[in-house]
Amino acid sequence: MSMHPIVERFLQGSLPEPMAMALVGGSLPVPTMDLLQALAHACLTDTKYTQRGLDFFATMPESLLAGVLVDRLDPPAPLQLVLCHRKEPALLETTLLNPSLTAAIVEASVPSLPGKVLEIVLNNQVLWMERHRILDLLEEHPEAEYVIKRRVNEFRFDVLRLIPEEVKRQRLEIIDEVEAGHLDRAWSELPLPKEKSKEEAEAEVESEELAAERRLLAQKPILDDEGNEITLTLTQRMMKLSTNQKIMLAIKGGKEERAFLIRESNRLIQVNVIRNGRITEGEVAYIANMRTVNEEVLRIISNSREWMKKYPITKSLVMNPRTPLPVAMTHFKRLYESDMKLLMKDRNVAELLRREAKRLVDMKAQGKQTS
Repeated sequence: MSMHPIVERFLQGSLPEPMAMALVGGSLPVPTMDLLQALAHACLTDTKYTQRGLDFFATMPESLLAGVLVDRLDPPAPLQLVLCHRKEPALLETTLLNPSLTAAIVEASVPSLPGKVLEIVLNNQVLWMERHRILDLLEEHPEAEYVIKRRVNEFRFDVLRLIPEEVKRQRLEIIDEVEAGHLDRAWSELPLPKEKSKEEAEAEVESEELAAERRLLAQKPILDDEGNEITLTLTQRMMKLSTNQKIMLAIKGGKEERAFLIRESNRLIQVNVIRNGRITEGEVAYIANMRTVNEEVLRIISNSREWMKKYPITKSLVMNPRTPLPVAMTHFKRLYESDMKLLMKDRNVAELLRREAKRLVDMKAQGKQTS
């Protein structure tokens, strides 16, 4: 069946812009199936028509879409449009069962799907056998139920033979621990371990002085910002993780995971800890005081206006010998006089910083005398 000529011209790029805008805005009388092809073309790539198309697509009635999504589509791009930009479970189920659905579309759409329909994807063995990455995306999905995560690992081992039995056993054990509340939920989203990338390897390079500090720190118990010791079981689990898994936990993990991972030598891990959306101000102040933390982490802290409004964070940052001198010089004037006096006597910080602190203390003392 031929496509409407207006839609054909739009897909070819020859439709005048005003008409194209009217088309993706739903103002032209074209068949729904053809309109979906135009919307998919406009919305699945970044074009000047994308936002207008998405705005209109969001208003299309579910019943209208469902009526055209039960039949084959050629090309099948509108299926991806629905899976990525609509949330109605019944509509998504109809789309996921469409005979034109491809593995490529499913792989591109899984991160956008709500948890309620993930089982439909998992049950389509033909598609995930074609693209194994679909299983990874299902397991990493934040709304995936634990039964789905278990089945993913069973399929990896029993059907695809992608992982050793020991890896399967460990991952199923972690899922059980998460479900029982013994581990943070982020553990259930761990990716499969990978060989260290060049970027990850380069991020572990550090000076001998810093490495020596880290060796001393490793001899002490791991404490969080409140002085609570991290459990041995969690520490043992963390030590078994690959770099790519630690990076994911740094991004999503809980307080105990962050307390452990900030001690890692890898710069990428540390940076992702400080960017973790769940991190608290107390943790930031604790990290700002650490002498084994990468300078990039300290710069990230100093660039946050919200964090730098908190005196404990500013104080920790300025008093830390690891803080880049320009950063410390920018913020040291905010210290209380008692802390300024400590700073001017601290031989661990740069001489210029001590000298400037002393100059300010002396100026304040002279001002008091004259008044």
